[in-house]
Amino acid sequence: MSNSSIQASATGSGAGRDAHRRHRRWLAMPAAVLSMLALGACATSPDPADGGFISGVVGLAGGGYERRVSEREDAYEDELDAQAALQAEARAVEQERAEVRAQLRSAQGRLAAQQRRIAAERRSIGAARGADARARLQRLDQAQAKLDATSAAVETASRGDQPVSDLKVSARAIEDDLARIDDLVGVVAGEGF
Repeated sequence: MSNSSIQASATGSGAGRDAHRRHRRWLAMPAAVLSMLALGACATSPDPADGGFISGVVGLAGGGYERRVSEREDAYEDELDAQAALQAEARAVEQERAEVRAQLRSAQGRLAAQQRRIAAERRSIGAARGADARARLQRLDQAQAKLDATSAAVETASRGDQPVSDLKVSARAIEDDLARIDDLVGVVAGEGF
């Protein structure tokens, strides 16, 4: 045998003995220490949803589950609050819509009353002649035209397919038109000036 082969043989058997010694040291360690080393080598996360068994144990021990449940409960409560706010807003909008509809029904009643009043004034003028009668009839014609336009506006607004803000604007315009009609018919009847 040559020197190099003897040396290789000696080195190989020495290396084998070192490995054997290291292995025995591992076996001599208590099982608890080995399990702690194994657990420490695993990647863990404080979020229980991110890992397996180890993260689950860490989540239970460190309060991760409680935090996660608390966060979800808070989010659920926030959603319930938002839903309640939306429902309250929807009720308020429906209340406003009901008030505007009531105003429109009142306007329809006032328009019908004005229509009867215009017809009565026309009858009272009757066959009268002269500039005064013509001026009064002209005013009644203006009142009738305004009444017809306002009736169409009430009908359009009463369909209810408009946003409440638009209905409110329409209702105010209708009230203004009714006041103008009242003024025109009042002048003809001799009630205003």
